[in-house]
Amino acid sequence: MTWTSFAPHILALLLVAVPVAVVDASVTCLTVGSSATATWTNSAGQTCSFTGVVGSNYGTNSAGGEYSCNGRCGAGCSGAALGNAYTQDCFTHDICSYFENASGGASDANCGAAFEAAEDDFLLGVVDGCGQTNPSNSAVAPSTSPACS
Repeated sequence: MTWTSFAPHILALLLVAVPVAVVDASVTCLTVGSSATATWTNSAGQTCSFTGVVGSNYGTNSAGGEYSCNGRCGAGCSGAALGNAYTQDCFTHDICSYFENASGGASDANCGAAFEAAEDDFLLGVVDGCGQTNPSNSAVAPSTSPACS
């Protein structure tokens, strides 16, 4: 038996033997300039929420992170991204990260779950029709803070 005839059998065995995680992938597009509410659970177990403008530019946070184009799936307005998709999960991650000074992606104690929820948006946002032109807003820090309880 040659390798090419044997490979499909190995693949079939792997599909049966290796459990596959089922991911609930969903992408909700947001419109630049519209209002959206970010909700997350912080490391203290509190549910936090904050309403802001999609595409807003908060400048840098106290940890030095850059928060332009909030809601864009990628870093700021010009960082690594697969297009310029604006989604609910990316907005939530950006807002959580800004206020919680997040770092470490999925391992962050406050925003790791929001990071994981935004992964499918990062990969599929443009394909799902969420791509838009980035705004060019001056940096203005938010005047309010999230409500956490």
